[in-house]
Amino acid sequence: MVYLTQNSVTHHKDEIPETLAALQKADQLGLGKKSMIPISDKFSDGTGTEQYAFGESTAETMTWWHDDPTLESGQVRVGDRVLTLGANESHLMEDEEWNANVSVKKTAIDRIRKDWKTALTHVGLSTGHADGVIRALMTGKNDTAKLMHSGGGACNELLQLISVLNRAEKGEFEISSFVISGHHYSGTSYIFGEYGDHEYDSDQTTGDTLDVRDIEKLSTVFPKAFAQVDSFMFSACNTHDLGLRDSEGNERSTQDWVSNTFPEAQRMSNWQDIAPGSDYAAFFSGEFALDVAKEEAGSSSSSFDEWQFKKTNRGTNHRYEKNSAGDFESMETRRDKTSYPHYNDYKGLRNSNHEAFHKREDLMKYILKKL
Repeated sequence: MVYLTQNSVTHHKDEIPETLAALQKADQLGLGKKSMIPISDKFSDGTGTEQYAFGESTAETMTWWHDDPTLESGQVRVGDRVLTLGANESHLMEDEEWNANVSVKKTAIDRIRKDWKTALTHVGLSTGHADGVIRALMTGKNDTAKLMHSGGGACNELLQLISVLNRAEKGEFEISSFVISGHHYSGTSYIFGEYGDHEYDSDQTTGDTLDVRDIEKLSTVFPKAFAQVDSFMFSACNTHDLGLRDSEGNERSTQDWVSNTFPEAQRMSNWQDIAPGSDYAAFFSGEFALDVAKEEAGSSSSSFDEWQFKKTNRGTNHRYEKNSAGDFESMETRRDKTSYPHYNDYKGLRNSNHEAFHKREDLMKYILKKL
């Protein structure tokens, strides 16, 4: 399972450990062991996830702007080189105001594309795959350099994700489940993070904004990795409306995006309206992981449409399963109060409240590590 969180403030002590506890429960039930690779920029306790994505030895060679005050946002130090992987305020054209159509200096765009090539090969991509990423995300008409759709502050998570996809493409492991968590505005194509206390980092050019259009484009570079995914979940508000349109200007549904990005996915979930805070959202993610494990192991054919955590007073969690025609069909809303433990003072299956996953030896057994 890949668990990518754009909201890094608390997820190390709510959504990630609860989902790990669900994977542990599935293992204890004899459904098979599934591991997780979490992806995030720095959590509020100063820990990160680069060692899981890149491997410990490679992660130790890289220092990101979060940890070095001499670096600008979007930069990483590799040895004696400073690579710029994301646009920041210093790259904006003079006299530009902060808005969706802000312009970035051409010299900065050229450097970002060039530095991405260096970063990609550093984390293990072949020249061919690195070039494929550059063409898909950062190359416009007539081979000119352009910015990717994601904001500059998301370059850390995006490089981690690409490294994991590359490893799966090469057969190191298979990605059966994929979760994206964070904040989201209805009608927009990006999931974003925050600085803390709900101060959002949502600028489309320089912010911590991961655009689903970039993820879809990556599926053309790593087709084997994306075809491995059997289940997908958005743990984010308003993800019933990603604001996407096709080449003719017609609206695209979230189900269409999932089908096109993960062509073999059989199950998916997203939120309509407002999702709960991460301490409560953790139980939706955990139950999703456990129910998927039951279905994949063949122990139940109805687990995915019988679940406890379905909605809140402000939003509804929807689940879909592919029908015989290959289309995602909304599941019946049958609530099963025995499907998953009630939140029991926000302890859930992990049986602890606000304890970081990396401090739990039992849960760390379900983190996939790489030297």
